[in-house]
Amino acid sequence: MVENLQSLIPFFQPRSIALIGVSTRTGLQAFNILEQVLAGGYRGRIYPVNPKGGTLLGLQVYRTVSEIPETPDLAVISTPRTAVKEVIQECTARGIKAIIVITQGFADADSWGKQTQQELQEIVWNAGARLVGPNTIGVVNLYENLNTSFIGFLRKEADTAMICQSGIFLLGAADFTGGIGLGVDIGNAADVGFSESLTFLGQEPRVRVINLHMEGIKDGHRFMEVARAVTRTKPVLCLKTGRSEAGARAASSHSGSLAGEDHVFTAAFKQCGVIRVRDVEEMLYLNKTFLTYPSMPGQRIAVVTISGGAGIMAIDACSACGLEVARFSEKTREKLAAVFPDWMEVNNPLDIWPAGMTRGYLEILELSLDTILEDPGVDAALVISPAYLPPEEDPRLDISRTINQAASRHPEKPLALWIFGNYRHELAARMEKENRVVVYPSPEKAMASLATLYRYLHEIKGRAPGHPAVFTDFHEERIDSLLAVAMREGQATINEAALEILQAAGIPVLPSRVAHSTGDAVRIASSQGYPVVMKIVSPQISHKSDVGGVKVNLKDDREVAAAYNEMMEVVSARVPQATIKGVLIQPYRPGGVEVLLGCKRDPSFGPVLVFGLGGIYTELFRDVSFAIAPVDREKALDMIRETKAYRLLRGFRGQPPANIDALVECLLRLGQLVTRWPEIVEMDINPLLVDPQGAVAVDARITLHTSNL
Repeated sequence: MVENLQSLIPFFQPRSIALIGVSTRTGLQAFNILEQVLAGGYRGRIYPVNPKGGTLLGLQVYRTVSEIPETPDLAVISTPRTAVKEVIQECTARGIKAIIVITQGFADADSWGKQTQQELQEIVWNAGARLVGPNTIGVVNLYENLNTSFIGFLRKEADTAMICQSGIFLLGAADFTGGIGLGVDIGNAADVGFSESLTFLGQEPRVRVINLHMEGIKDGHRFMEVARAVTRTKPVLCLKTGRSEAGARAASSHSGSLAGEDHVFTAAFKQCGVIRVRDVEEMLYLNKTFLTYPSMPGQRIAVVTISGGAGIMAIDACSACGLEVARFSEKTREKLAAVFPDWMEVNNPLDIWPAGMTRGYLEILELSLDTILEDPGVDAALVISPAYLPPEEDPRLDISRTINQAASRHPEKPLALWIFGNYRHELAARMEKENRVVVYPSPEKAMASLATLYRYLHEIKGRAPGHPAVFTDFHEERIDSLLAVAMREGQATINEAALEILQAAGIPVLPSRVAHSTGDAVRIASSQGYPVVMKIVSPQISHKSDVGGVKVNLKDDREVAAAYNEMMEVVSARVPQATIKGVLIQPYRPGGVEVLLGCKRDPSFGPVLVFGLGGIYTELFRDVSFAIAPVDREKALDMIRETKAYRLLRGFRGQPPANIDALVECLLRLGQLVTRWPEIVEMDINPLLVDPQGAVAVDARITLHTSNL
């Protein structure tokens, strides 16, 4: 990892830069990288390269890389795409170890571009070099006046970083994050991607918040490993685009990214501590929140307002975000009641307007803020105030000094502000200069930001890394054998043998046998003991109950024989194209909660575990949770708690609680199974029956990777 960090230093702190393919045109709309590098105040040595030679903006232009009098730390290539490969070969031959390719038209384009990008990757890897791009604007380091973009932008320095797949997030950082210190547009990420960049920026002491714009990712597991480490020390925010089907297609054409299923990214981010944002406004205000408030002792919020209606809005937002409405102590109530009108109760939200009209608005505001922030039952406060006049026109309503001073006296408790009126922007700019208070655009945005701050400080920052359970009692040879038989026979789907594989992985299963005739069914049922369940066996039928392929609570030989004959007739009529291989006979086990355990292999993150209500309710309610396998015990419990099934499992309307520990173990074992055997691309255990005694798999299906057949 240290080696990786060292290899990225020349991108952000180059002592010399070669600008290869730099345009000889300058001025407006020339998009000249050299102009931007000079305008930014870069202090290192600059070597423009263009076959025409000559001079440009007072600098000598070299015809080839080999003419440069030293080996530059960094090469920035902006030639036509057909020339990029040859130029990279020249750079690596010269010993340049850090290369940025601005040029588009590789994995983001046609088959030639995809193939050529692979070749570029191999060239830099073989040379021990690193590559950012192609299809990028490169890097930004405003701490050291470096900008490799061909477009100028508003330079606003802040202790934040950005890793993105579109240059607009570097160019627009002043609007999207409130400023930037370091940033990299990884573009198509042929070499340097999210994981390497996050590792580097995570160890940069000047960076306090890291922002990501992500269209897709290749090394999902590696990214999660890095993110778990980084988020323990500083917040990482991610705007994941390509959420919709149309957006995913656009992401693929923009950066060659595979956007993947959106819920998988949400699950992955949650597991590794990355905070997902929905838009750039949320990203902006969370950056301000994290940079302004170093602590928040709890989640009890007080609201100080000049309007009862606005205060109720804030209280609604507080509750909706999972925060608590603070209850003022008796001491707080008594102190405020002494200056409030006799007819007015001291409550949260605290409406200070009546008292302010008689005793002076700023005086009452100051007293109220100090009083509630000294209350041990208050962890943060939101002030709601108007801005209808310029502060200099009516100093009695200039709240900026009063609120900032109150915030400085109570730095351990966030003091937030929502202002409205004609001069809200001017007042907000004045308020935020001292970096003690964030002015939010609405009470909803304020409460959502404070809720995220609390969650990061108390649930993500400093948390101990989890360790997935490792079971040593798997019968690996049995699993290998069952999978090998299926692949040898060309089975893309495993049905009956799926339960055997689960049993070999230590997951309890109901005893099951396949019957091929009426007499067979009667013999098996009577030997197992009544009552029994009967299910159709066919590789073409997934939802057995939909076609009459399930019979339950069969109590004797007569019912079994009748059910067998009826099932064969009905299923054959409803699904004439299906190959029926018999019926499965199992003991009937009433009661308990039917849940779904499953897995689907994701191209970015590998096996993804699925949990939810099972049986016929799976597709009806679609109440499921996801996690990237393998998981630890706490994450398995989280998966269960996130669903409505959890209420049923705890015991609902007089039902006894189910054995949740047994269910957790099944999730852990399933995670180990699908991680260890990558040929399994999908698996459904539906239902897994969970009752007070334990958990048992009733039905299962496995889908194999077709390349293994």
